[in-house]
Amino acid sequence: MILAQDLRDQLAFALDAEGSDHYRDDLDYIPAINAAVKWLTNIVNAAYGQDKLSEEFFRDLAYSGVFLTSDTSRVSLNIFPSEVWTILSVLAKPKTKAAAGVPVPATPDSTRSYYLPNRIHLSSSDACKRLNVEEWSLTSENPFEAGYQGSQLCPALRLYAYLSPYNYNGTSNTNKMAEIEIRPTEVNKEVTIVWAKKPSVITSLSQSIEYPNSVFQLLFDKALNYIAYKQGDQTTLYSVSTADIQQLISTL
Repeated sequence: MILAQDLRDQLAFALDAEGSDHYRDDLDYIPAINAAVKWLTNIVNAAYGQDKLSEEFFRDLAYSGVFLTSDTSRVSLNIFPSEVWTILSVLAKPKTKAAAGVPVPATPDSTRSYYLPNRIHLSSSDACKRLNVEEWSLTSENPFEAGYQGSQLCPALRLYAYLSPYNYNGTSNTNKMAEIEIRPTEVNKEVTIVWAKKPSVITSLSQSIEYPNSVFQLLFDKALNYIAYKQGDQTTLYSVSTADIQQLISTL
């Protein structure tokens, strides 16, 4: 992680503002740092979407949890203990153990999915392949593809898949929630999900920025730009260019 105070001190040095009150923490440094983090987050989205970024980048943001699927073999993103940025992995049929001192949560409704804070993931040999909605439809009846729903003569050859998050409740439903679906179906069964949480906004310089130290210079350059050249309408404040993506990849 990157210490916000370290970034602030470097910005003050570059601006020749050490010991002065020309730039304030609450009005200049912290907003500039948060703007730089948001800009970098947009770059990461673009680079990761093009398969140009390793999951290793998310090491300070990655978490795993054990969940109980619903009666439709789905898990709602609304029940995650932190805001989900992206799903990194879904593991079916995990081996888990009880977490010491954590009470067993009540799961009275079999139609819903649940986060199980009392379970710890140990291992799984059934990683789910991520499919888009077209692939999901095409593989349901193909016994040689991940996500095949039919019976397997050899259960050891069963390959799991999951569908990218979708809202299944319709636009008029006030309880809209994105869910991922797992196939072959795992109804009311444990699954382990590894996800990256969205980077937190800092409110004080005592906090850390949840990005690896390797991108310190990128954040510094952009935060310095925001302080030195404040933009009025902010219409291009978080725009991402091909050069930005390439700079991130080169840095890593």
